[in-house]
Amino acid sequence: MKKMYGLITERMNVKKTELSERQDQFDVMWHNEKNSGCFERNAINDLLIMQQLKTEIAELEHWETLMRVQIQKGE
Repeated sequence: MKKMYGLITERMNVKKTELSERQDQFDVMWHNEKNSGCFERNAINDLLIMQQLKTEIAELEHWETLMRVQIQKGE
């Protein structure tokens, strides 16, 4: 169970890092492309990806909490 917990936390941290990087990239895109013809389409796509990442992070946080409680009960 501890191995699975480790995998969940590792995956969650990877997703959080990816989200942070995408948010930074979005900020750069906002400043560089806000007046271009593609900005809205690119922004919508990026925002949808970030929303999906946040959903996945929330799910992984839930599983991490459940696993942590189970591991603590077993000790």
